[in-house]
Amino acid sequence: MYSAAPAWSSNSAPSSGNSLMRSESMAYANASPASTLWSRLSYFLRLNFHAVCALAAFVGFVLFLSSSTVYTNSVEYRYSPSLRANAPNKTPFEHFGGAAHAGYFHTEGSIIDEHSFRFAAVTDLDQLSRVTESKKPVFQSFLLPGKLSRDPSTGKYAIEFEQERILTSQHNEAGRGMELSELTLYQNRLLTFDDRTGTVFEVLSKDGGKDSYVAPRFVITEGEGDTDKGMKWEWATVKNNELYMGSMGKEYTRPDGSVANTNNLWIAVLNDRGEFRREDWSEEFNFVRKELGAASPGYIINEAILWSDALKRWVFLPRRVSSEKYDENEDERKGSNKVVLVDENFTKATVMDIKMKEIDPLHGFSTLAFVPGTNDRHALAIRTVEENCVGGEEDVCKQRSYFIVFDVLTGEVLMDEVIVPGHEIKFEGVEFVDVYTSEPTY
Repeated sequence: MYSAAPAWSSNSAPSSGNSLMRSESMAYANASPASTLWSRLSYFLRLNFHAVCALAAFVGFVLFLSSSTVYTNSVEYRYSPSLRANAPNKTPFEHFGGAAHAGYFHTEGSIIDEHSFRFAAVTDLDQLSRVTESKKPVFQSFLLPGKLSRDPSTGKYAIEFEQERILTSQHNEAGRGMELSELTLYQNRLLTFDDRTGTVFEVLSKDGGKDSYVAPRFVITEGEGDTDKGMKWEWATVKNNELYMGSMGKEYTRPDGSVANTNNLWIAVLNDRGEFRREDWSEEFNFVRKELGAASPGYIINEAILWSDALKRWVFLPRRVSSEKYDENEDERKGSNKVVLVDENFTKATVMDIKMKEIDPLHGFSTLAFVPGTNDRHALAIRTVEENCVGGEEDVCKQRSYFIVFDVLTGEVLMDEVIVPGHEIKFEGVEFVDVYTSEPTY
């Protein structure tokens, strides 16, 4: 047994060869308390080495499990909307696309009353988006607010346009940018999509809602993503709390009709944390193509696609439909008046004509939005014209847009085409939103 008694008796002395004085020797009780404690600890560890190692390993394992649980709970709190919502005195910052603050636009905010709604539309000006008088590269798009009203006695709609706003950005690809092709509410954020750069912008308020500006949130490349070419955005919709974003659903073809690539058959799906995945939608687009009698070498060009939670259907409004091989000179006159309702799994479809007074082959759908409070039965859509625009000659290219309201399930027209007065330009995105919403004070 270990004893603290001196190793030598009081009458003994160290050997003549020991150079330490008695007061310096660790074997004497008058050694320092720290030295004596260390001696005892060393002796104990030598006798119980294996037991101490086992105890240390057990404690370390318990600490590891404890820290993992704390980390997991922390991550779950950060990314669980229900937990964030229930946290007292917490502001639910989404950090969506690097944003420091939560969104503040709501579909409910667009409802003026039971029969009146605010909306906004954005332009794709193509080459005209460049601000020529600017020394630095600056690009612009027009944000047009308006009001849609329904006559309760007839069920028909009327539209009013208000003062447009100018959205600008320096983001560009090869000298082109801000060619905005869609406008969508997601996570209380008003998002718009540049079909040239692949940029997803957030539209934000300033000056108490009297004006607007954009901030880039994402830049997404086309196809599988292994390219530096920005995604050619044409449509976006929310399904299962995810944002589906897609292109025209047509292969990029060479003049002889051969396929150069299928990048525009891919879509991107974004979640509320700003994470996104890519999906190959070749089968989905080809299914709709066949339903319209436009299987290869024919084609359809999609710019207006929505998912309806109320109808449990995909709603396709093709801009152009052709049973013939793509020809850029003939393409301008392939405008469609069809609506295609497709089940969730793309196994069944219903094709209907939208019953317009006149069908002009130059007119084709570029976007749509469901009218609030109609269970997705009524839709506000834009039909866009590009005439003599092949080759990009600005002096001969004519562009214009028409707004129309129709019943999604019957094709009945509830507001005939109305041209935007004084604006011979393309509007390619529309959403029910109140852009006069004031920005929060942080």
